[in-house]
Amino acid sequence: MEKSARLRLGMIGCGRIAQMRHLPNLQKMKGVEVVALADCNPETLAAVAGQYNVPRCFDDHRALLDDETVDAVLVCTPPASHFDHARNVLDSGRHLYVESPLAISMADCESLTELGKRSGKVATVGMNLRYHSLIQRARTCIQDGLLGPVHAITSTFSTPSRGNRGDVFPAWRDPQTIDGSVFGESALQHFDCWRTLTGAEFTEITVQRATVGGPVSIAAKMMGGGSGNDSPVVVGAVFSEYSGDNSEIRLLGRDGTIALSLYRYNGFNFCPAMEAQGSGGQRLRSLREGIRSLPQGISNLVQGGEYAITFRQQLEAFVSACKGGEAPLVSLADGKAAAIASLSAFHSMTDEIKVEIQP
Repeated sequence: MEKSARLRLGMIGCGRIAQMRHLPNLQKMKGVEVVALADCNPETLAAVAGQYNVPRCFDDHRALLDDETVDAVLVCTPPASHFDHARNVLDSGRHLYVESPLAISMADCESLTELGKRSGKVATVGMNLRYHSLIQRARTCIQDGLLGPVHAITSTFSTPSRGNRGDVFPAWRDPQTIDGSVFGESALQHFDCWRTLTGAEFTEITVQRATVGGPVSIAAKMMGGGSGNDSPVVVGAVFSEYSGDNSEIRLLGRDGTIALSLYRYNGFNFCPAMEAQGSGGQRLRSLREGIRSLPQGISNLVQGGEYAITFRQQLEAFVSACKGGEAPLVSLADGKAAAIASLSAFHSMTDEIKVEIQP
């Protein structure tokens, strides 16, 4: 496809993520048109098509793939159906964007990754945190050697959705299943960030929980990566859907610490190894950071917040790649690595064992 050509998109699945993030962003993009939708719920399909003026609707995704006007397809269905839908998209010769997780079995993740390689098409997984400005800034700092070798990571993701917020979850979001639990979506994004920031791969993972469906603690080990780091990176994390809103990552290196608070516009904090967090130099550094990041914070607010921006940017990267631009940041291989870590964590939790992962 020529880089300037209009890209005609189909979307499989018209649920919450499609309505909140994908369709509003795609509607605003130049050179893009959503021409077809598929969903098994006729009421949802009709309502979404009417709201976004999508001309063709199908109650079966295979019928959408028979529509020759569709150039690329977004798969936004529940995780259990990702494998079948993504495989059929690639088999049809279309470019593919599939929401995370890539699939919910290791064999299916491997199969999709290989199929994507053979297809010659653009194929990416929805990992929006890759596009978060703080994640990208931290990665640049690590690659530039600011921390020296990274030795450890601590990470927290929590939300009050299942406890205090009163969110209504679909039936497939059963907290005792891999796709419905905190591992199916939210934790997986942090797994991907750890890989992105360090370049290391998971080798083992252990999970503990206090109650079924409740908060979990994770201990993991990763190997490899840049910054001259030949020793393991150890990870400790807590994920919960019954606590307040938090999304934080702390990277401990030989020469300092980077702390990221992903819900704050000024959530970047670097502390050299020989300074304490409360020192005068660190306080001055934090003040400068607040002043430096204020314009970005105002810009984020105008654009709907950092997370809204990350969804837009990953869609823009997919569209650009389909038109002949650079490949998106997240490959199917990246999606496979994060999904396998998530599956291993769930297996460790349910079987109460330490899981070793083959990179």
